[in-house]
Amino acid sequence: MKKTIIIITTLIVAIASITGYILYKRNSAEEPVNIIAADQKVKIKDAKMFLKGFPAQSANEDPREYFSDEIVNVYTVRFFKFIQTEIDYTTREDHLKAVKAYLLSVLDPHKALEMFALYEKFLDYEIGLSEKMKSWSYPSTNDEFLRYLQTVQNYRREIFGTSVADAMWGAEVKAREYSIRKNVILFDQNLYGEEKERKIRDLNEEMWGEEAGSLEEPPQTDPEKFTSYQEKQALYQRDIQELPPEQRREKINEFRKEYFSAEQIARLEKVDAELEAEKQKEAQYQLREKAIQNNPSLDPNQKAQAIRELQDNLFGEDADALRRRLNIQRGLK
Repeated sequence: MKKTIIIITTLIVAIASITGYILYKRNSAEEPVNIIAADQKVKIKDAKMFLKGFPAQSANEDPREYFSDEIVNVYTVRFFKFIQTEIDYTTREDHLKAVKAYLLSVLDPHKALEMFALYEKFLDYEIGLSEKMKSWSYPSTNDEFLRYLQTVQNYRREIFGTSVADAMWGAEVKAREYSIRKNVILFDQNLYGEEKERKIRDLNEEMWGEEAGSLEEPPQTDPEKFTSYQEKQALYQRDIQELPPEQRREKINEFRKEYFSAEQIARLEKVDAELEAEKQKEAQYQLREKAIQNNPSLDPNQKAQAIRELQDNLFGEDADALRRRLNIQRGLK
């Protein structure tokens, strides 16, 4: 039961997070927008925690730090997931008994009892959600992902009431919706970079209003810089593809200088050279394999032997990996 409950929330987050990066399908005009109403003031600093990847609560954090005022806020679900990882679920009665004792040990009695009543409802919500999800189709397009996000949030509102559900999940849902809608623009292969940037600015203003300017922060860490660099390439993908090879390399190098040191750029260029050499080797292999296959003087066994020797000569110790990949590709056809 414990694993099932954790997996449910993980699945919801994963579904909302992966869109744009692994698929690109155009949305219909019927996509839901602003799942969290504008009058439900979501703090941009809270949404940023989910945009960056909200870390799970650790055992050395004091819950009183997050619930000094209200027990319902952006940290509530995170706290409940922490409880589920710390307190085993054997039977419902035993689990709730242990949770109540824990809450009374870390919060003042009044808040502890309020939190316990909310947790009990949260537990029932997750069990109910697992049943609901069995009848919901898995989303495969961006607008379906948004509808899925909206459906889940509407279910939460039915259970907890709109104000409580939006206070607990509002920042997360708004962050997920923003990511999906931004990625639709970012990975639109029909748009040029300047038009994408304009559309993203409009989206920022629509969803975040006066706070839109504080949404994007300069990347600080190397992973953040690399993510920003990849996003910049996605923004200008069509522009780059339409440039001649030499200008294309210059434009990519220009982007790299915005984010990386000279040493990091040198390493990226080395990777580029290795990838290009591998690409040329693959192209050479395809031509020579085709010539062997079309050689009328060789029988099938001789062709197979010649191709194997070609693979060994061109790819050396990587030849077996190549053969496995080719076998998989043939099996998928």
